[in-house]
Formats: sequence, C-alpha cells, structure tokens
Amino acid sequence: MIKKILYLILMILPVSFILLVNAESLLGTDYPTNIPLSPGNVGRSVNTHGESALRPVLTVIPREIDLGTLKPEETVHGEFRLKNLAPGYLSWSLLCPEGWEPASTKELHGAASGEAESLRVHLSVAESIDNIAGDKTKNIVYRPVMKLSAGGKELSCRRLLKPGQHRTAIRMSSAGGQRNFFVNYRISTLQGLPAVHLSPQRLDFGVQMLGKVISKRIELTNKGRDMLKWSIIPGAMSKKETLSELSGDLPREKYFSFHSEEVPEPGKYVIPENLKDSMELIGKWTEKNGYPMSKGPTASIKFRFHGNGISLFLQSHFKEGHCSVYLDEELLSLPDVLSGEWEKKELMVADGLADGPHVVTIVMREGSLELEGAKVFGKEVMRGPRGWIAVFPNSGTTMTETEYLNVKVDTTNLAPGYYVDQIIFKTNAGEEKAEVFVDVVQDSGHQILDVYLYSRDYDYLLTTHPQAESQRLIQNGYLKEGIAFRLFSQDTPGTKSFYRWYHPGKRDHFYSHDRSGGGKRMDGYVFEGSLGNIATSRLTNTRELYRWFNPSTGRHYYSTSLINTKKGYRYDGIAGYVR
Repeated sequence: MIKKILYLILMILPVSFILLVNAESLLGTDYPTNIPLSPGNVGRSVNTHGESALRPVLTVIPREIDLGTLKPEETVHGEFRLKNLAPGYLSWSLLCPEGWEPASTKELHGAASGEAESLRVHLSVAESIDNIAGDKTKNIVYRPVMKLSAGGKELSCRRLLKPGQHRTAIRMSSAGGQRNFFVNYRISTLQGLPAVHLSPQRLDFGVQMLGKVISKRIELTNKGRDMLKWSIIPGAMSKKETLSELSGDLPREKYFSFHSEEVPEPGKYVIPENLKDSMELIGKWTEKNGYPMSKGPTASIKFRFHGNGISLFLQSHFKEGHCSVYLDEELLSLPDVLSGEWEKKELMVADGLADGPHVVTIVMREGSLELEGAKVFGKEVMRGPRGWIAVFPNSGTTMTETEYLNVKVDTTNLAPGYYVDQIIFKTNAGEEKAEVFVDVVQDSGHQILDVYLYSRDYDYLLTTHPQAESQRLIQNGYLKEGIAFRLFSQDTPGTKSFYRWYHPGKRDHFYSHDRSGGGKRMDGYVFEGSLGNIATSRLTNTRELYRWFNPSTGRHYYSTSLINTKKGYRYDGIAGYVR
C-alpha cells in the first residue's frame, strides 16, 4: 500500500513542476502578477520577481468646469490639466462623450507625465437650428460641436441638444484606471424666445445659529420677448442626485459671496463684515449692484482662504480688459480664460493644492472686472432634510417684469455643519438652478481661543491655528513657547478682530484691532489676517495685553505682564483686553 502511494506522488510531482514552469514562462517580465496590497503597499504593484514600482495614477484637475452661457455663433473655452503622479509617461485615451458622435477621428489619445498637460475644451453652437412645426419653445434644437484637443491632436464631437442647462461627462481611460470629469454649460435660446435669469444664482447665508429662520431674495427675469413659464420642481431640494457627483459624494466646496449689504453711497463698495479678515482691495474699486468692480489699471484684490483649491465667479468682463492672476504670489498661466467680452463666468484658479492657508490675487492691467464671489474646495458639506428650504412664490409666468422670490432657510432641525443645496427651476426654456449655502453653528456661549506664542530671534509670532501654519513655523525655525493668552470668537459682544501683520525686512510681527494699524506707519508690513477677537475695553475676567517696542530694531513684543524683561523694549500702550 505504501509503495502505491509513493508511486502516485512521484507521478504527480513532474506534472505540477511543468505547470508551474509554463505559467512562469507565459507571464514573464512583461506580464507581472499583482498580489493583494497590504496597507504598506498601497499605491505600488508587486510582481513575481520581487520588483516594486509606483502604480500609475492619472489626475485630472479640475474635476468639473463651468463654461457659462453659450449663444448661437459663439464659442466658449475651458481647460483641464492632466498629470501622472508616478514617474514616467502614462498613455491615455478618450472617446466622444455618451450621446455625442465623432465628426472625423473617433479617439483622442496622449501621454501624461509629471509635468501637467493641457486638455482644452472648445464648445460652439452653429446658427442653423432644427425647428419642427409647432410650439417653437419646445421643439427648437441646436447642433453644438465640442472639440477636445491635447498635444496638437483634436477630437471633434457633435450632437443635437435643446436649450437649457447641460452637464456632459467625459471618460478618460489609462493604465491607472478610468477618470470621469465634467463640463457644465447652458445653451441660450434665440433673443425672441423666453430665457430665465436668476440674480443672485448663489445664495450665501453665512454663519447662522441653530434654530434661526433667515431669508434672502432672488430676482427672476425673462431675457427673451416671449412669455416665460416657470415653477420650482417639488422636492428637488431634498433629492441627493441634484448635488451629488456620479460617485454619490456631495461637492466639497464652500461659497463666499462678495456682495455687500452696506452701500453708504452709490458707487462706493464696502467689504462685507464677514470678509474683512480675508479680503483686501488695493487701488480704485467701485460698487455695481453691491458687487466690487475695479476702476483703473492699478486695481487689485487679494482673497485669503483655507482649503485645497479655489474658483472665482466673475460677473462681467470687457473686451479690452486684461488682468493677471497670482496664487500664493506666483503668476498663473490661464490662456484664453480672461480674454474677450462676456457675462458671468466661473474661473477655475487651482485645485489639488496642499490643504491649508492660501491667497489668490487678481491684478488689473487695463479695463475693468466685476467680481461675484469665490468657491473654496476641501470643505466637508451636508445636505438638509426635506422642507428646510422654502420658496415663495413657487411658480408663475413672466414677460418683462421682475419676479421677487423669497427664499427661507430654517435651521431648527439641522445639526451643526456646512450645508449646500439647490433650488431647481423648471421653465419652458429649460431648467435653471440656484445654489444655497449656510454654515450652521451651535450657540454654546462665546468660544475662547488659545493663542500660541512662537519666537525666532526676537520676532514674536502669535497664532490660534498652529497646525494650519505648521509648515511656515518649521521652515522658518520658530520655537514654541506655549499659550500666551486667549482671545474671543468673532460674535462676542464688545470685541473686535485682532489683526496680524509681518514686516519681512525687520522680521517683525505687529498686532492691532484697528485694520489701518492704529496710527502706526504700515509701510513694508504685509497683512496676514485675524487671529480672533480682542476686547477693546475691560470685560469680566479679562486682563490687559501690553505692547512693547524696540526703537533700535523696530520690533514689537506683546505680553500680559507689565513687568518687561526684554532689553531695549519700551512700553507702547495697551493693545486690548484678553483672557
């Protein structure tokens, strides 16, 4: 019996050996067999020879662009940036979007490397229209042409579309997998046909306490000569698909409106109170319908934000206008985006940045520019329950008059968080949408903020967000000295924003609750925003924050103690009252 078992084993072994050898020879070095990735191997592929290489990853930035409104005989442009996060080149290809037919070439292909490559989108609508007899507002059809170009190659696609808002998905294939990205645009009807226009199209309700009911107004107008019939789709504001990507995730974005409710006199723009710490205007700026508009070639605007990307909403731009855009003091190349004459455009400035503080600057060279607001990416958002947004009236007909719609937001049944939703308008000229944004916080008393002191060669940096500024603190060799004092939250009565400036020549930080510096000459100082709020008079359980000044070095020092141990520093007054 034992002899028979040994005989069977000897017969099976050669066959197994041959199978293993054949499998190895079939796979070879050109066909690596991937093994399941452990947490330490994520992002890498491992083959049978023990070699490890970075798995190719193709990124498309931004994920979605808005080309704005398109009229017959017009062409609009947009641009995506392609990049391979692994070393070497990664081949990619794409076909016409679903429902679109290729005009000549059926496929566009290229190779992405570590250097970002442009994929341009050109969308145009010919004047020729198919109009079947009957109701012209329902049967009118356009023939748009979408051209996708990269590396000197072009793919032309076409289809029939009705007027209205459209969102087209483009699917790109590569060895790193498939990537979906999107193009938003609106096809406008002829001048005689009805066309809905909403102002504003994005409602920023700002920061609101739980249990509050607040309202804002939308103006609805008809841009055509025929009658506009409109209504709000019931329940649209609570449908997940109205806001979600195909992946099912809500967009991670926060909207800041530049609209100012305070207009002391016609033509004079005042920065909204909630943006005074993040917005800075230089040169001549005027006001148009509550929004800032540059006046003169030396005007510029700075907007500080915390996130991983930003887009700007531009209200209007003139044909002769020219401006430059900087991100974190570096000039950006944005070809064809800021040229020509147009109304309402979303300018994608950057996406995929390191999550943290950044600044975007627009400098006008000539002409003028009107700004609506900005979207900052990277913010966790939520969607409210059914009925948390109400609109009145919710339907109507409009010829030349303006309809004033009241939008009411009820935060009673909401949890603290940042909420984003949409109001969908169904009209006989297509669909339109208005977006709603609100930051809901819990009223748990006035928050106290810890202020940390960091020093470097008699330069004293105070911050309430050391984690957000960690890279700067480490790179410049600042040493942590602990909590210096405590400030108040923004909504605390009897307090004002406590601002920070930095002079790179003197290597000196200066602080004041006066935005202009409190009478101090601010030449050479760079504004760095607000740390929190400081009391301007003595409140319960507060103490003085003293300022000291060294006339030989031009540097400042702040302390809650009236006993100064810093050599060469003189008493320079009380900066405010802190905890």
